[in-house]
Amino acid sequence: MKKCLVVCLALIMALAFLPLGAQAAKLSEDTLAKKKEGWYPTGLPLVNFSSDDGFGYGARVYMYYNGSKEDAYFDSTPYFMQLYAQYYATTNGVSYHELNLDMPYIAGSKFRIKSAFVLNRDRNANYFGRGADAAQEKIANPTGSGVTYSNYSDYQKFIDDNEEYMKFYKYDINKPKYYFYLFRDMTESLRFMLGGEFKKIGIHSWKGENGKEVNHVTQLDTLLDLDHPLGFEGGWTNYARAGIGYDTRDFEPDPKKGYYLDYCFEISDGAIGSEYDFTKHNAQAMLFVSPLNPLTFAFRMGYTTAANDIPFYEQDWFGFALERRQGLGGNRTLLGYKKGRFAGKTMTVGNAEMRWQIGEASGAGQRFGFKLIGFAAAGNVFDEAADPFTDPRFDEYFTSFGGGFGIAWNLNTIVHFLYGVSKEDTGISIDFNYTF
Repeated sequence: MKKCLVVCLALIMALAFLPLGAQAAKLSEDTLAKKKEGWYPTGLPLVNFSSDDGFGYGARVYMYYNGSKEDAYFDSTPYFMQLYAQYYATTNGVSYHELNLDMPYIAGSKFRIKSAFVLNRDRNANYFGRGADAAQEKIANPTGSGVTYSNYSDYQKFIDDNEEYMKFYKYDINKPKYYFYLFRDMTESLRFMLGGEFKKIGIHSWKGENGKEVNHVTQLDTLLDLDHPLGFEGGWTNYARAGIGYDTRDFEPDPKKGYYLDYCFEISDGAIGSEYDFTKHNAQAMLFVSPLNPLTFAFRMGYTTAANDIPFYEQDWFGFALERRQGLGGNRTLLGYKKGRFAGKTMTVGNAEMRWQIGEASGAGQRFGFKLIGFAAAGNVFDEAADPFTDPRFDEYFTSFGGGFGIAWNLNTIVHFLYGVSKEDTGISIDFNYTF
């Protein structure tokens, strides 16, 4: 593992000093005409509701710097600096506070920096088991009666009447972290990424050693207590990441045409202070086509596979080079299923969206674009890296669909309002950015 880590990092560092290729891709004339110069702030209150998190509240404040039209790369990037601070909490025990910095073409170079400090805790994280067999199982009555539920609302009715099982599929995870990523353009479309993430995981069972009371009722053993998977004790979970991406999208925050491909290798090892040794391979492909000016079709396929001793809380993440995404379930993969509803060492996901801009409005120096959104999604869990290709089990894929609308504020800030439906549950997402 250590040898693999050293070789990988040395190779990627060597790439950083290779000669540059072609110039960066240009923004469209329409986008350039709308792009602001200089500094400007934006911000929105964070308000949402979901069956996982309850009512969410907070705020995110952005500060942008776009430079001037005379600057190199002004016509190649949505901004030169994006800094945002976020406070966010929910009535169901989730907190996510963040200070985030993104600087493309820093100091007029081909390098891009992304970095963030995050304080994240989920007191009601979901654990439904891990692996292909667990994914195919229906939600079970925790009494051991053998009763299962096809609809999550039916299970909810049971725990409403049996509060001692309220937390059966829940646990408490605390994961403060810092990450730093360095990107470099190699050609007009090709870029590499090198970085790392450092976090100290704290896992707490709702049962606990002596039992914990919720609504004055002592909780019985949770599924996490019964399974006791690797990672139950938490600990330092650090990893280095190296990736490469090929990007022809015309405008990163809100693309209308082009495609994006990436691959990312992740390694966790004692050499970087981690208490777990594992590797992950992650890949995704996105395609954007606009047959008519106001209409865009967006598609994504994603794949991840892990080897060695990966803790359970890392198995429900896709480690894409551009941004890590939780799955399967929730607003970034399968809206209509609970967060982390399906998880395992190997996972696949597919998404398709229709984004139709129905109008624009401007005033007081602000510009807004309004879009209708429709989507469909599918994903599955496998036990081996090759299984999605040798034994794809298409009939066992989990699917969801839905729609809503989006708002593009000054081009760069995207807000979506989506409702998703699956055969098991429904979901609401009010959040920043598109699903992908």
